[in-house]
Amino acid sequence: MELYNFFRGTLAWTATIACLWPLNAPLLAFAFKVQHGSKPIDMENDEYWTRSSVTSLVLGLATAGFIFVDYMLADWAELPPGPIHMIVYIGYVPLAVWILTLFFAKDDLAEGLSLFVIYLYLPIFVLFTLNSLLGWLSPNLRFWDWLLNIAYSWLRPVT
Repeated sequence: MELYNFFRGTLAWTATIACLWPLNAPLLAFAFKVQHGSKPIDMENDEYWTRSSVTSLVLGLATAGFIFVDYMLADWAELPPGPIHMIVYIGYVPLAVWILTLFFAKDDLAEGLSLFVIYLYLPIFVLFTLNSLLGWLSPNLRFWDWLLNIAYSWLRPVT
């Protein structure tokens, strides 16, 4: 049960970050820059920002599609939600890595995977830690919960 709750939470946090389209384009640009390190980026500034914006939009749409599939399978088809969350997440990650690899013209999927991890899970780690610390200090200061609850409302709880 805990494993299924982990995948439900991971899917909710991932969807929350990935679906914030106009706000997460700079996050993707930053992740690409972090991945390159001190090496100069081998594309023009306009191309760099266009790729970041379009890729974050496509990834957000793909994420919304996977959340909708999860909702359809767990709620409408009445399949057990725990395995559905896990299967949907396991299917989502390769597609997201492929999208990032394709749109940023990477050589292999490992570069796309590292970009995926930096793009989504670095902000998730920061926001989760900040949300936990503020919630520990005062339950009224959990500022991220209202947005996270939008994704959680689509994901059926594991029973």
